Amino acid sequence: MAEKHESDHARRQHPETAATAHRLGISSRKAGLAPGSIVYTGERHVERAEISVISYAESWVDEKHDVSVAELRTETPEEDGVQWVNIVGLHDTELIQELGARFELHPLLLEDVVSIRGRPTFIDYEKHAFMSMKMLSWTGEDQVDSEHVSLILADDYVLSFQERPGDVLDGVRKRIRAGTTRIRKRDAEYLWYALIDAIVDQYLFVVERLAVEVDQLEELVWNGDGAAETPAEVQALRSEMIVVRQALRPLHDVIESIAKEPPEWFSEEIRPFLADLRDHVRHISDAVEAMREGLSGIMDAYLTLLSMRTNDVMKVLTIMGSIFIPLTFVAGVYGMNFSYMPELDERWAYPAVWAVMLGMGLSMVAYFRKKGWL
Repeated sequence: MAEKHESDHARRQHPETAATAHRLGISSRKAGLAPGSIVYTGERHVERAEISVISYAESWVDEKHDVSVAELRTETPEEDGVQWVNIVGLHDTELIQELGARFELHPLLLEDVVSIRGRPTFIDYEKHAFMSMKMLSWTGEDQVDSEHVSLILADDYVLSFQERPGDVLDGVRKRIRAGTTRIRKRDAEYLWYALIDAIVDQYLFVVERLAVEVDQLEELVWNGDGAAETPAEVQALRSEMIVVRQALRPLHDVIESIAKEPPEWFSEEIRPFLADLRDHVRHISDAVEAMREGLSGIMDAYLTLLSMRTNDVMKVLTIMGSIFIPLTFVAGVYGMNFSYMPELDERWAYPAVWAVMLGMGLSMVAYFRKKGWL
């Protein structure tokens, strides 16, 4: 019934309104419902949700796929190491509720897991730390794609929720499998940090690609190539940058808050890593702001160059008009149909008029050159 209600609601939305709402990250699907209601606000990306588990300690690692909720352990004894449970497919709200009951998660936490239009946030639930953020990537249409990801930290396990298969976390998986890095020697806190750090690292790739496109556009503008397409290309880049800023700005505030005042139950060992993550996010934020200013500068340069070209054209037309106005006056005088114009009967009249007209024109051209107008 919930899925039918969501699809009916989507059909009632005007297509343009739905697209704009998706771009702005807003949804009215939860309007009027009680707090804690688990309503998925996105689109269905997989046929069914799937749970995978990686358990590890310093000397071993174990992976399982397509695990049921009943098979998940809720407590992780010291000898069982750290457990990472990854859930793909947020449309299955019944599964989310089962997981909530299994791990004793707060209803508001579960609500935030499936509210994919929500802002990145961090909430300390004492037993659990909830973190939601956006995972950015490039689509096949050369657009920035934003996917809602939630990470829940407990004593010995981390739960991660994502909308669809494929992510930027394979690097973390490889480090766990390799066993040659510090991740296998550390606790769930470090795994939680490593997942966040991997997602933030992907921001760098997205921002770097945007920076390359901004540089290429700036070069085209100053070279005078593709001038007609410049406004559309600037607007397209601004649209992609809006997606990045909507993901990055609240995340910046969240990371700043955690690094400055982490929950009391966080260990001292994790705090330097949080500070490093904060600096990382600051660096990316600065780069995005610099690109925004760069786009504004490109548009200003485009308008300035366009105005200069227009002024050059108007200057040429004005000079040509200034030269031909007196010549037109002379031609108009001798084009009048009067019977008595004494000089018309003279043999020298015609060449004399031409001489006067050429002299006037050449004199004006010489004058304009002297003034630097030509």
